[in-house]
Formats: sequence, C-alpha cells, structure tokens
Amino acid sequence: MEAEDRKMDRFVWLEVHSVYSLMEGTIFLSRLVEIAKERGHRYLALTDTNGFYGLVNFINLCRDVGIQPLVGAKLEKEDFSAILFARNMNGYALISKALTLLHLQKDFSPVNFILEHGNSSDFIVITDNPGLISSKLKNLFAAVDVLKKDYAITYFTAKKIGVKPILIYPVYFESKNDFHIHRLLRAIHLNKKISSLSDRDTRSIRAFFQSDGYILKNYNFMSDAIRNTVEIAKKCSFPFEMGNPVMPSYSENSFKLLKSLCYKNLSKRYRRIDGEIIQRLEKELSVIKEKGFSDYFLTVRDIAKQSIYTCGRGSAASSLVSYLLFITHVDPVKHNLFFERFLNLYRTDPPDIDLDFPWDERDKILQYIFNKYGRDNTAMVSNHITFEARSSLREVAKVHGIPEQEIKEITKNIRHYYNRDSDDFIPHAQNKFPSKSIERILSDVVSIYGRPRFLSVHPGGVVITPRQISSYIPVQLSQKGAPVIQLEKDQAEDFGFVKIDILGNRSLAVIRDTLNLIEKHYKIKINYRDFNPLNDRPTIETLAKGETIGVFYVESPAMRQLQKKTGTGDYEHLVIHSSIIRPAANIYIKEYIERLKGKPYDTPIPEMKEILKETYGIMCYQEDITKIAVKIAGFSLKEGQELRKVISKKNKKKRKLELKEKFYRNLKERGVPGDKIDEIWNMIESFSGYSFCKAHSASYALVSFKSCYLKTHYPAEFMGSVLKNQGGYYSTLAYISEARRMGLKIVMPDINTSRYYHYGIKDRIVIGFMLIKNLSASLATLIEIEREKRGPFKSLKDFIERTNPSPKDLLQLIKAGCFKSVEKYNTPQLLYIANAIASNISTNSTLREKGWYEGNLFQELEDSSQSEIKVPELPPYSREKSLSLEVETFGFILSEHPMSYYRKMIKENPIKASALANYTGKKILVAGIMVTAKTVLTKDRHLMQFVSFEDETDIFETVLFPDVYEKYALLLEEHRPYIIEGIVTSEFGVVTVEVKKIEKLNVSPEPQYALQGR
Repeated sequence: MEAEDRKMDRFVWLEVHSVYSLMEGTIFLSRLVEIAKERGHRYLALTDTNGFYGLVNFINLCRDVGIQPLVGAKLEKEDFSAILFARNMNGYALISKALTLLHLQKDFSPVNFILEHGNSSDFIVITDNPGLISSKLKNLFAAVDVLKKDYAITYFTAKKIGVKPILIYPVYFESKNDFHIHRLLRAIHLNKKISSLSDRDTRSIRAFFQSDGYILKNYNFMSDAIRNTVEIAKKCSFPFEMGNPVMPSYSENSFKLLKSLCYKNLSKRYRRIDGEIIQRLEKELSVIKEKGFSDYFLTVRDIAKQSIYTCGRGSAASSLVSYLLFITHVDPVKHNLFFERFLNLYRTDPPDIDLDFPWDERDKILQYIFNKYGRDNTAMVSNHITFEARSSLREVAKVHGIPEQEIKEITKNIRHYYNRDSDDFIPHAQNKFPSKSIERILSDVVSIYGRPRFLSVHPGGVVITPRQISSYIPVQLSQKGAPVIQLEKDQAEDFGFVKIDILGNRSLAVIRDTLNLIEKHYKIKINYRDFNPLNDRPTIETLAKGETIGVFYVESPAMRQLQKKTGTGDYEHLVIHSSIIRPAANIYIKEYIERLKGKPYDTPIPEMKEILKETYGIMCYQEDITKIAVKIAGFSLKEGQELRKVISKKNKKKRKLELKEKFYRNLKERGVPGDKIDEIWNMIESFSGYSFCKAHSASYALVSFKSCYLKTHYPAEFMGSVLKNQGGYYSTLAYISEARRMGLKIVMPDINTSRYYHYGIKDRIVIGFMLIKNLSASLATLIEIEREKRGPFKSLKDFIERTNPSPKDLLQLIKAGCFKSVEKYNTPQLLYIANAIASNISTNSTLREKGWYEGNLFQELEDSSQSEIKVPELPPYSREKSLSLEVETFGFILSEHPMSYYRKMIKENPIKASALANYTGKKILVAGIMVTAKTVLTKDRHLMQFVSFEDETDIFETVLFPDVYEKYALLLEEHRPYIIEGIVTSEFGVVTVEVKKIEKLNVSPEPQYALQGR
C-alpha cells in the first residue's frame, strides 16, 4: 500500500483549468474529477483564471470520490500571472479578496498584494515573475512552465538564488483533439473568425493532460521541481469549510426582538388566538433560535417593510413567524402549510425567502438594501450564462464566416423548436441551413453547447454577509455593472449563503395601480394587505369560468383551460391548480379532474390516502415527497427532506440512488409489492421537473384571487392597469381584445384625455401615448404637466406653442389621431401642416444645425414665407388608409378588432370562435390572429405545439400534433391572421381545435408584430 501511495504522490498537476476558465478551458468539472480518479490521483488542483466560479461543485465532486481538492486560482493581468493556493480558510479569504480587487479595481497590483501578504503561512504563490522571485518571500515558489521556451532558464535561475522550483504543465483541455473547442471559444470571445486566430490568441496546443509517465520521463532532470509539486499538495490539503449559514447580522439580541414582534402582531393577524396558534408559534421560534436564523427573519422583515405591495412566497409562506412579520400573507395555520418544508432542525441547506415587489419598485428596493447593509457586505447572486441552442448556432456560424443573413434565416426560427437539448433542433437546422459547412458547424454547436460563457445577474438573489463579502467569495461586476458573487444559485446555497430573492412582479403593480384608480374614481379605499376576497362569489364564478386573462398566474391557456375543465373557482382548488399545472405534476391532470368530478380512486397503499386527501390521492406539492418518505417508507425527517432536495438535482445522482435503494428496501420489508413501490417511486420521480411547494402555490393563489376580484368588480381600472404595466402572458393587442370582449370601450389616444400610460375609468380604457411608436417619453410627460398647469389644449397651434415638439413627435401624434377632438382639419390636412413646418425648418441651416429651436413654430413659418397658414382642401383618408396608418403607428389595428376587418377579405365563411362548442367532432374552418404558442416534446421526443388564436368573439386553443407541426410551425407569427382547418374536440366541456391545415391570410394593412413591443 505504501508503494502504491508513493507512486501516486510522485507528481501533482498544479495548473488545471476547467470550463470555468471562461471561454478558454474545455473540461467539465465532472470529467476533470473522473480523469483524476481513473489515474489514481490523490490530489486534484483547480486553478481557473481569475475566479472561483466552479469551486463549490469541484469540492463536492472531489469529496464524493475521495480525492483531496487543492483550492487555488490563476491570477492573470496584462503581463503578470501567478497561481495562488490556499493553505487554510484564511488563505482562501485572502485569495478571494485578491480576485475581487482584480475585477473591481483597474489599478490593482497583484505584485503589491502578494508582497504585502506573501509572507503569511496562509497561502502559497507560484510564479515566474522576476520581481517576485527575487523577493524571496517565505511561501513563494518559482513556476517552471515547461510549455514556455525559456522554462530551463527559470529553473536554473530559481536554483541559483535559492527559490524552490515547481514544475508546471498547464492543462486547458483533456486531449489534443479538444484544442479545436478551445479555438472556437477563443474566436467567439475575441469576435474573430476561427481562421484568423493567431498563436497569441490561444493557449498552447500542448496544454492537455499528458500521462504522468510523460512528465516523469521527459523532465526527470528537474526531479526536485517535480517533487516540490507533491510538497505543495501536502501543504495545501485542508478541510474546506462550507455549509455553515452565512447571513446578515441585524441586532445584538435578535431572537428577543423577533419573539416580541411576533407576539405583538398576533392580534393584528388573528381575531381569536387559541392554543394551536401559540403552540405552532413557539415550535417555530424554538427551531429558528436553534438554527440561528433570527437575524435573517428580521432583515427580510426590514426589506419587506419598504413597500405595501409585497408577496412573500416559496416555502417561507409555510411559516407562522413569516406571517406575523408581514413577510408573507397566507395564514399557514388555517391552510395547513407544512413548516418543516421551510425549516427544521435537520435541514442542512439554508432556506431562503422570496419577496415579490411591484416590478417598477424593485430597483428602489435593491438600492435600499445596498445602502442599508453596505456595499462591502452586499451583492447579487450570479447566473452562469451558458451556450444554448440559439446562441451556440449563431456564434459558431459567425466564427466560421457564415454571412449574417444566413445565420438569421435559421436562428430566427429556433424559438419554434424545443431548445433545451441541442440534439432536438439540429435535425431541423440541417434541413434548412443554406450553408455548405453545415455538418462542421452543427458538430461544433454540440461541442460548445452548455459551456459557461459569462456572468449575469440572478433574477432576484441577494446575499448579505456579516463580514466583507469578498472574504467569502470573489465579487465582480456583471456585464450591466451590478456587483455579483462568482457563484450561481446552487453553489451559493451549498456554500452556505442564505440568500434573499428580491423579484419584480408586474401583477403587484397592476393591483397597486388599480387600487389607486378605485380610490380616485369611486372614493373607495381598499387596503392591499387587509382585503381578503376568498369568499367573494362573483370572483369565484369568474375563476370557475376561466375568464382570467390579465389575472396573475391564472391567465395562461393551460390554466384557463384547467379552470374551465374543473369548474371550480374556490381558493383551495386554485392552490392545487397553481401547482399541478407545473411540469412535475401535470401528467396527472386528467386523472385529477376525473377524481374531482367523482371518479372513485385508490392510492398505491392505503396510508397515502390520508396524506394526499387534499389533492385526491395525487402527489402535487414538493413536500408530498417528504411526507410519504417519512410516514410510508420510514425515513427520518432529515432523509425525507434530502430525498425531496436531490430528486431534481442532476449533480446528486449518487445520493439519489442510495435513497431510492433505501426507499425500496424499507417498503419491501413492510410487504408492499414491487409494482406498487414502482408506482409510488414514479410519482416521486415526476418531481425531477419544475414543481412548487404548497406554501408557494398558496401565496400565488392569494395574489390571483385579489387580481380576479379587481377584474370582476372594477374591470376598466383593472384592464387599464394591466395594459399600463405591459401585461403578463400576452401582448398589448390581446389585452385590448379582452377588454373589448368584456364590453369596455377603447378610447383612442387623445391630446387632452390620454396620459403617458394607459388607464381605465368606469366603462372605458383610454389608450396612452406609450403605444405610439417612436414618440419621446419626455414629450408625453410634458403634455400631462402642461395640461395640469394651464388646462386642456385648444388646437394644434395651441399645442405647438405650449410644448414646442420636435417634427418627428408632432407627426407621430397626428398619425395617432391625437388632435381629432380639438381640430377642424382632418388627418391629411394636419399632416400637411406638420410637413410644411418640418420642411421650413429643414431649409433653414441654422435650425437644421441646432436640431430644433426655442420659440413659436407658426411664427417661424409666417416670418419666412406667408402671413397665415393656408391649408388645401384634402379629402379624409379612406378606411383602409386610416387603418394602415394605425398599423404604422401602433403596430396593429387599434380602432376595432383587427379580425373584424380582416374577415371581409376571406372568401370562405369561417365560423366564429364563440360558436366552436356547437361543432364538437366536426371538421371546421375558423379564422383568427395568433396570440401565443407553446412548443413541447412528446414522449417519443417529437415536437408538437399548442397555439392560441383569437377573433373578435373569443380566444380559442388549438393543437398541432408532430406531423402538422412539422408542416406549419415556421409559418406562424404573433399578430398575424390565419385560416385554420381542423376538427373540434372536447374534453370536460372545453373545446380545442385539432389542426389539420393552416393558411396565412394575406391582408392589407399588414400587421407589424416585429415593431410592436410586449
């Protein structure tokens, strides 16, 4: 055994780069550890360039196979490079600080940093920098990089001055064959064609894993430099500490403060406080105290207080403490929410709390957090942006020199394909890409697919630390300038960071704006936190009918269909639906509906019936896994939570298999038949997809209920606010169409009634200036201010004198019809006036150079050419020309539903959407505008699509099975009208058109979806 140990210790590779040497390294971490294991290495170093991006995953992978990870990084800046290895956690913190300074400070000097800290025993420096080598720092070694031509000189120089030499053989790829992937990444990063790369642009073609024997044979004259690699490995072997919660510090006696706040707020949340509530509160408080989470709860409470309109969600909503601190708003006692899903004594990973704010308040909230808790102690969690289907194909084609137009031809349609797996879109691309180099390009696409490319900002994750955050993990700036830690969400959690998710939610802004309008229009004050419409019968009926376009989380086609099929609108069922619609559970939807409607059912074993009675025997929520594992399979709570956690983690396959074996073993010992165990496990396995815990669904369902209440009772104010906040699932046109179907009048933009944003009042919606393309927001804002100060505008001349608009803005307002209520002239005449003014300005060099001017437009015109403006007699525009102008100005026909106009261009006589239910089982022809689409994979991995269309009477759903999808998917674009031929099918009273043929309707005016923003 000792001989074998000596063999393994003869050489250690000390410069090893993974894919986290961004846009250079090619080896995935899992493969890196696999190689080390195959070779029998005891130690494995990771020295990615300027970062610890994959550190946590690296350490976990090494621990899984019994390899000692060496924690290091390569610092590179201009002509300087050095490898730093931590000897302990203090050394790691120093390296982390150095990496942070390297990214954040342009004038940072790695040499000065090393000279300042290099004599500590906390980290080791390996470099060939002459200034550092001659300094003779205590823990400095001379890097003898054998891939450099002058490596022998470095070796003998180090020996001469008494600095220990270290043999360094840099590794950036596994084998010589992977050098091509490296060149691809470098070409993309440098924005060069791969054929034009120079040697300076890439690492050496020899920078791959040679055999250990190769090193020992070819460099045996430097045996001391080889031995020293082992010495460093031994010095830098230490237990890396992670997993302990890292969270903000709020007060010296945080638990006492937390407890007093909870008891103080009991009477604000409950009219009657019984023993059950007190017992639950004390249980939660004891767990929070034991786990040391008091400061975290107080910090989140402090952040939540910054806005009235919040939605605390995720598993935190199962906590009574969260409810009493007004972090969450769903009563966990009343709704039987499982606290242990959020926090328990056995939970090893830190929980986090998700806080939604109105989308336009989020930046203000983040600013508050950074100011209150300090920029040295606060950062966002990063996202590691990887090459996906579209970006892989686009970038690879570009570096191969494919013309931009050819690239656009294929990438513009990738959105129609299921693009989670590159293998799924390649067959389609192969048939449609015009380039002769397609085989090489597609091969390269697969090669770079899934590799990390750069850092962006996680949608909401914020971490606040008690010490400087750079002592835990390096911080750098995202491409948009936000400070981010180098770890993404999963690694941050494994490290121990207790993050707070601060997210923007458009529906909270819709609710806020609607409540403000209700108070303004009706003098009724509704408090967001207090109003609880769960028993409001009209709201329940609206939900049961699925008339929920614009309603948060219940407006997607799938959710609206589910509501219609079940015919339930109560809160309890809405909570179920908010979760069962997710991919993890939706394979059971049909069975769920049948059971809901009275179909008798049994669970695989009787004990499951009680656990799953709320959801009709179907596993719907994440915590169902834990409950079943504990109560049925005899798992401890810790193991049950771990099973829930690992079931969806790709990097936890080994532990998942161990828990699966125990699950089967325990149930077999109980006498449960194998087929029944398989059935239960398959239900658990379905949660490997995206899924919710009950508390999360309950939180969302409460926001849904409040949204639906407002839509039901204040439709104009609600739909106006939906439009103002640019909706959710659908486009502006779809929401305007819905408002029309609700009986609301659409008021075209007007200079005296419109504001910048859309708004609703009583029975009408006033379209805002925001819909007018290319109109400056500053002028739109000025129009409102001027009206407030001096009253309505009386004419075009009055408007020009008071606002001094640019010619472009003036033209856009006229095209939008904004002056119809104040002018005797028709649109052609107004455009004549505007063009005359613009023409006069363009002939005046002084004004042209100035771009605009101070003064009176009409006076300029009068002084230059005439005593008054003479407007010729011009006929009004035809209907077609007027509608054409609307399309040009708004992107679509606004004054009426586009389909009511397009219908007259159809030779056939298609039925209307509202009549589809009368044609169940029959072949029909129906016309509609495409609203939205969802592409999915069948069990056989074929692509199919669900597409929503609408006409003036209703939205209708269609399905394109694989053979039809293949024919027509590339034909479909939102806002375009189509004639659809298909068969009407019905399930639980909800109709769908099974499409057989689609024909694009060629119309005039042509809609301009590409110019119409969401």
